[in-house]
Amino acid sequence: MIISFSAFAQTGTVRGYLYDEGNGEPVLFGNVLVDDNGTGTTTDLDGAYTIDLAPGTYSITFSFIGYTPTTVSDVVVTDGEVTTLDARVAEESQVIEEVVITAKQARNTEVALATIKRKSANLLDGISSASFKKIGDSDAASAIKRVSGVSVEGGKYVYVRGLGDRYTKSLLNGMDVPGLDPDRNTIQLDLFPTSIIDNIIVVKSFTADLPADFTGGIVDINTKDFPDERNASVSVGIGYNPSMHLQNNYLTYNGGGSDFLGFDDGTREIPTDRRTDIPTRVSVLSNQSNQDEFTSILEGFNPQLGALRSRSGLDYSAGFSLGDQVSKNGGTLGYTFNLSYKNSTEFYEDAVFQRFGKGNSADELDLQLRESQIGDYGTNNVLIAGMGGLSYKKNANRFSLNVLRLQNGESTAGLFDYVGADQGSNFTATQHNLEYSQRSVTNALLSGSHSLGQGKYSVDWKVSPTVSSIVDPDIRFTRVRTDGTDLSIGTESGVPQRIWRYLDETNISGKVDLTNNYTLANNKAKLKVGGGYTYKQRDYEIQNFSIFTGTTNVTENVNDLF
Repeated sequence: MIISFSAFAQTGTVRGYLYDEGNGEPVLFGNVLVDDNGTGTTTDLDGAYTIDLAPGTYSITFSFIGYTPTTVSDVVVTDGEVTTLDARVAEESQVIEEVVITAKQARNTEVALATIKRKSANLLDGISSASFKKIGDSDAASAIKRVSGVSVEGGKYVYVRGLGDRYTKSLLNGMDVPGLDPDRNTIQLDLFPTSIIDNIIVVKSFTADLPADFTGGIVDINTKDFPDERNASVSVGIGYNPSMHLQNNYLTYNGGGSDFLGFDDGTREIPTDRRTDIPTRVSVLSNQSNQDEFTSILEGFNPQLGALRSRSGLDYSAGFSLGDQVSKNGGTLGYTFNLSYKNSTEFYEDAVFQRFGKGNSADELDLQLRESQIGDYGTNNVLIAGMGGLSYKKNANRFSLNVLRLQNGESTAGLFDYVGADQGSNFTATQHNLEYSQRSVTNALLSGSHSLGQGKYSVDWKVSPTVSSIVDPDIRFTRVRTDGTDLSIGTESGVPQRIWRYLDETNISGKVDLTNNYTLANNKAKLKVGGGYTYKQRDYEIQNFSIFTGTTNVTENVNDLF
């Protein structure tokens, strides 16, 4: 359900872009004239224009030096509404004639994307926000799969032309953005809801103005900037999959009170405060204070080790967006705000995970099965995204500020039948997996564009700091052997494991591009020079605890172990 609101006004607005028919590039400082009343304006450094008119039907002429004028007739202007009208002008031929078009045009973002592809020096492809709306993709990972030559692994990581994620680079608004996994080069694209995205561009070839650390391709996520018209919308969604939702045998475990907001409230806090100098067995036996400290640490571990059967919920989502552009002090001010929430649940039965290894003898080349797990697991994923942006254009200058915050939490519980076939681990067991991953990205982008000499020269610059974090608090793996007369936990079966993982990264990127538009051998040409700088600081830590159960009585309820 989408509700749109429009304020009452006494005038309407005609807004759009003027393009070069030959190369698809925007025409800077072109003339826009309303034939019926003589009013007019010029396009800005983006080729954009805005005219406020009384309600009625008009003819509008677009012109520029060296180009044949184009007239669009029957342009209807309505009270308080925006009429979007894009136009193209062609270079003058020997016989100069006026071109008249009778139409009421609306800007098509697929056409805009095609224009970008046509005028680019790179081999590239992409998908626009118009496609998101038609298809219904909820995040960037789902949408990017529809681009030719692109696949997504694990619902998060992009593969371009069959090359793994280590060969792919992720950019946000053309700037470097840190990943959220120490073993990956690209950021997890499921973090970005399509409601904040204008388009996604996939670059498959090299040019000098791109980062050098990619081979397969670059995925550039561009967030929304200037809205085409005033809008405010509220959306609510609900999803049902009969094989995953409202299932009574869904697997979960008791998490924290803020899991529905995408972060842990301290329920999974590490009991050692991330210290590594915990008392050893010898010091515990010889010192009462060490004994007390060791006991306090053990009691600090959450006692739940087993997955619980419960009823799975439905998928649901909500969103709110607000945006407009208004004339201010002879310039144009654009603003956009977006807040979205998504809560999704997945449940898989009889899922199979297997591990293979090479045989012992040198002449044995076939891989052998080392271990196999088959069972059920359930996942609950929460994503909250907020974005706010301001842009201002006046004469030949444009400034923009965008701030983005993403918060994601994913809880997984699994129960598997384990069969080991490796050396020293030939046994059967029941295995419980309890996992939680908390991810966040905070990004700001300050940018500017300046046109000099009536578009002959241009300067573009960007500064973008990003802070990202991933925390995997209290991952729990517990195996109970079932191949003997009694249930047991032995060292060879993998004693209960508790893992905490932390990754924090600060990233600051900056770039500046200088462009000269000139004529070379009677053809339009560009000379572009510039530079970029990226600073990265990454802190990464894993703490892994193995809990030896000793003579503790083992029952089918693994929660009794603590």
